Formats: sequence, C-alpha cells, structure tokens
Amino acid sequence: MRIGIFVEVALDDKLTGIGRHVVALVDALCQIDQKNTYLLYFCADLLGKKRVFRHAPQQSNFQLRPVHFPKSWQGDHPSLWWNHWLPRVIRRDRLDIFHGPNHILPAAAGAKQVVTIHDLAYFKMDDLYTNHLNDALRAWTTKALDRADRVIALSKNTAQDLESLGVPSAKLRLIYGGGHIVPDQQIRYDRTAEMRSTLKLPEKYILFVGTLLPRKNVPFLLRSYAQLKAQHGCKHGLVLAGQRDTSAAEIDALLHELKIVDDVVITGYVEEWHLPLLYKLADVFVLPSRYEGFTLVTIESMAYGVPVIAARTSSIEEGTGDAAWLVELDDVQGLTNAMHTLLTDDAVRQRQIEAGRKRAELFSWKRCAQETLLLYEELGSK
Repeated sequence: MRIGIFVEVALDDKLTGIGRHVVALVDALCQIDQKNTYLLYFCADLLGKKRVFRHAPQQSNFQLRPVHFPKSWQGDHPSLWWNHWLPRVIRRDRLDIFHGPNHILPAAAGAKQVVTIHDLAYFKMDDLYTNHLNDALRAWTTKALDRADRVIALSKNTAQDLESLGVPSAKLRLIYGGGHIVPDQQIRYDRTAEMRSTLKLPEKYILFVGTLLPRKNVPFLLRSYAQLKAQHGCKHGLVLAGQRDTSAAEIDALLHELKIVDDVVITGYVEEWHLPLLYKLADVFVLPSRYEGFTLVTIESMAYGVPVIAARTSSIEEGTGDAAWLVELDDVQGLTNAMHTLLTDDAVRQRQIEAGRKRAELFSWKRCAQETLLLYEELGSK
C-alpha cells in the first residue's frame, strides 16, 4: 500500500504532546513495517525558509513529501489548502490511505482516510480558546469526522465523546499511545547541574508537566500546595514545567495572593533532554486537570518511578488504573492530604511506585503502531 501521514505538527522545533505522538508513531511504524510505502506530508512553503522534518526515518520505504504552498495561506485560507490543494496532491500521488493524526482531514482525494482524535476539549470547554478558534476547531473536526473512513480515539473517554457527536461505533477504533520514555542509559544525568541552574529548580520539588491552559486547572494545585505549606510546613518547591498560555495571568495573580511566589517555578518550554531528568528528580507528580483525552504524562511519571496524584476526571483513570492516587476535582484538602502522605510515608510511596511501573508497561508505541497498521490493512483490503 501507499500510505500518507500528515506530519505538519511534528515540524515544530518545540514539540508539544500531539507532535511527540506523531514522531513516536512514525518511528514505531518504521520499526515494524518494511513492506508498505509511507509518504510523510507537510507544507513546504514557497517563499519562507526551508521547512524540515528533523525526525524523518532513514528507512527507504519512508519518504518525505513536502507540498509546496504558501505557509501563511495555510492558516489564512485553510479551505484552499484542505479542500483543493492537498487533495489534488494526494490524488496525484495515488495513495491508498491518508492519515490525519491531528483532528483534520482533506476533502475527498481518492484515498481511504483515517483521522486521530486526541481529545475533544474544545467541544467541552467554551473558555479553552477564543470563540473564533473554538468555532473553527469544531467545524474542521466535524468535517474530518464526516470524511473519515475510520476514526482513531486515544481513549475510551474520547470514543464516548465522539459517539455523543454522532460518530458510529463501527467507524471508531480505540488505540492507546505510549509514554515518551528514555532508557536510563540515555538520560543525561551528567547534565543535571546544568539543567537545575537553567530552570532554577529547587532541591526537592513536586512536579506538574503541561501547558498552562484553563483545562489543566493549575489553580487547584496551587491552592493545595499553599495549604500543604501552611498545614505541614512542606519544604518542597513546586515546579510547573510547561509553556505559559491562556491561564498564565490568573496563575501569576494567584501566586501573589497565596504568597507562594518564591516557592513556585514556571519553567516555560523545556528541552527534550530535560524531561526525563525533571521526572527523575521529582518526588511527586500531580495532574489537576479538568479534562484530558489521554494522559501520557501520568504514564511517563509512573515509568520513571514517580508516584502520581491526579484528579478523577475524564480519561485519567484509564491510564493510571489503581496505580495513582486519584482525588476528586477541586478537593483542595484531599489533594493536600495526598501530597503530604506521599512525601512522608515511605511504605505508601513505594507501593505506589511499584504499581506505577507495572501499569506503565501496558502502554507502548510498538503496540500503538501494530494496531494502527492493522487498521491500515483493514481499510486497504476493502
């Protein structure tokens, strides 16, 4: 088969969750499939600097497929790109299957189409983005769901959300991703002091990883952390490892209100080699989110031996099972108690670390790639 995958989101120098998903999926497919031909599509631009997919596989059946089109037009005139230009290129390339791994698909282009839905937060939360952006994301996702021959959901929770939008269950496939786990021998322990200095890390800390968006619900964590310090004299700092975004101003104001400005570090974007060290050096990981499609950060924390506390919402328990300490959403005292226990009770801490490592082993990119390839083969045989 000739299979196209749209890798645009993985071209960014600063990869976010979906970009990492695409890179990991392509890499895992490369390791298990030497038979089919893969074309990796992205907008190559016409006038700007040359765009490069720096994670491109070297295997001969994986080929870069730059599509020459003004990059600025891709955002300013999306209908021209998705409804006309890209479909024309796909028809010319005679694909059997086209996979949009980031919620959007082109108009009919003669190939069977697969779309991956990571979450439907912008259907659930009106304050996630601006009204204009929320409306645009909903419209393009709805088109993709109509155009798709198969829809990959990354969790049962997202599959249920999709069914509530009218997507037939026969069209859906549940395929979990894996965590981005670096083998211990590849972790840059030799650069620990450098990272501590660059990110201004406290000696001991509680960790959160994620962009500072409203749905991440960081104020819940801040209130519990302030209470932890007030009630128990906690000496640990709090590290928020992620880019500042639409919740940043609210978080800054709350830090001052709670008088914990000097105890909380907001790192901004962290380099790829930073992340394993950030996890490894943390004593507890907390995910206070209101909504998640599927949470790889909890899988990563467990794999690295960090006990996890998370809000009992959406898909979070699908990933953690009973290997994490789940608290009710916005239960400040409940989260305070959980953090205190895991920081002070070694027996509870060790039990949760061991359970977490076992749980994390259930999710792998090899399995994700195998199930995705089976889906391609299913479509290709029709």
